[in-house]
This record gives sequence, C-alpha cells and structure tokens, in this order.
Amino acid sequence: MRRVFLLLPILLLLMASCELYYEQPVQTGKVRIVSIGITYENEPDGNDNLSNLPGTVFDAKELSSAFSQQAVQAGWDSADVEITLLLQEGDVYSAATVNADGYASRENLNSTLETIKETATDNDLTIITYSGHGIEETGELLMAHTKTSGPVDISEDSPIVVTPEWLHARISPIKGKKLLILDSCYSGVFIPESPSSSSWVYDNGIDDWYGKYFSDEEYQIPSFVVFTASADSNSYEQQFETHKHGVFSSALLEALGWNHTTVTIAGGVPPAARNGLLSVDSLYQYIKKHQAYPVRWSIFTMDKPIQHPMVTGGAMDMLLFSY
Repeated sequence: MRRVFLLLPILLLLMASCELYYEQPVQTGKVRIVSIGITYENEPDGNDNLSNLPGTVFDAKELSSAFSQQAVQAGWDSADVEITLLLQEGDVYSAATVNADGYASRENLNSTLETIKETATDNDLTIITYSGHGIEETGELLMAHTKTSGPVDISEDSPIVVTPEWLHARISPIKGKKLLILDSCYSGVFIPESPSSSSWVYDNGIDDWYGKYFSDEEYQIPSFVVFTASADSNSYEQQFETHKHGVFSSALLEALGWNHTTVTIAGGVPPAARNGLLSVDSLYQYIKKHQAYPVRWSIFTMDKPIQHPMVTGGAMDMLLFSY
C-alpha cells in the first residue's frame, strides 16, 4: 500500500512535465541521417544461422527518406540534409561486396560516425536508424559479416557485434542533437540511464525509480536520445503492401506521414506532431497507439505477440522539427 501512495506524486510529476521540450531547433546546421538495414541473406557456405529479415532494407531506405523530407519541410535547405545508407541485401558475400563502402559492416559504421564527429556542430541533428537482429536476451546488435567463407561468429568478441557501450561511446561525442532509433529484438538494453531516469531494463526497482525522480539531481536537457522497438522481448516484421517492414518502423513511417505509393511524405504537418512540433515523445506516443501489435497483453489481444517500444527517460523531451 505504501508504494501505491508513493506512485501518486510520480504520476503527477510525469503529467506535469510531459510538455517540457528541448529548445526550438536552430535550423541553420545540418541534418545527418545514417540508416542501417541488414537482411542476413548472404551467410557464406550455407551457414544459415541467422534468420533472414527482408523488411530491414525497406526500413532503412524509407525512414531515411521520410526524415530527410520532413527536415526540408521544416525549413532546412536540402543541401544541408545528408543521408548515409549502410545496407546488406542479397546473397552475395564476395570480397568486393563485404568490403564496399556502403556495406553494413561494423567497420563502416565506425568510420561513418567518426567522420560525423569530426564535422558536426552544435546546431546539427544526427539521426541513426538500425533495422536488424538483436541478440536474444542480451540485445547486442549484429552488423553484416565480412567473411567470405565459414560460419558467422556472433560471440561476444565477434567483429560484427555492437554493444551499447561500443555504440554510445561513438555517438555521445558527436556535437549537436543525436537520436538513435533501433528496430531490433531486446533493443531496450540500449536505453541509457539519465540524470532524471533509471533504465527499466537494467534496473527495474520501483524504489530506485522513485529515488531518481526525487533526488537532488537537476534535470538535464538531453543531447542524446535512444528510441527502441522493444524493451526486453522480440521485435517483429509485418507484410505491408508489396514488401515487409518492422512493426515499429512501419508505425514510425506512419507517424512521419510516409506514403508508400508515392514514396514521399504527405504535405503539411505529420500525423505525430503536436501543436506544430514533432518531438521524440510525440513519435513515441503515436507509435504506442498505432502500431500493429499491442504494447501489452490483454484479453482482446491474446492471439498477438506484444512489442513495447522504449525511449530514454526523464522529463525533458527532444524536439526534432517545428512547422
């Protein structure tokens, strides 16, 4: 009973703080979008240990296009919007393929982030999307392999495994705002603890959560936000018209106003925007309400798997675009 009463002020605090936005975007910098899509179709010598994910490349291509078009619609010059695609599609695993610049290897991801770090300014916005496998239970990301023979290694020390520590260490130093979007299984492990929020995946004690919100630490405006398709469970793909998308990515595209027929965004303010503002929180709320799979079990959804998205906690939201 004591914990029920303790939850009441927390709920009031959350309701009062849900409209605390990041500062208005200064639309004079650059928008950089790095989108990763991996189908895992090219494992060498028949070592088919990883299930194919045909929707991931469609996720990467369409999300990068939707975000870039929204940036232009929000006022950025198209010359200041840069897209980098890191893809693995098809069944070719020759040396020329796995060493190509646009191949979705961990090495290429590292060099891409390093280049952005060297050139980014405080006015820039960097959006990174990943659609691919997350290791069961532990959630590490699996980049495309770079072997031309033999089995694919997914052990802890594998050169294709991306841990939260590895990725955060390369994104955090980038100047400006950074948004990492992961459509993969168990991706909630990438949600970091913030000065005003505990991660429910790493530490889900209610006493810790209560103590964090009522500690003496000040709220901090986030410069790095992580947005994931699931907490500590699987993520899924669904058929959409002529191709597949991740359930999360499909809802995110809808939130951005994406039209699959015209391959463009709709005119005007996107569906997820609130009062002419598109923020991470408004995207999060839209996806929870509109995604094809429920976010929790109920007697009406027992026949469907659940998929609960997560986002970096705290009272401060990150504003992406204003219209």
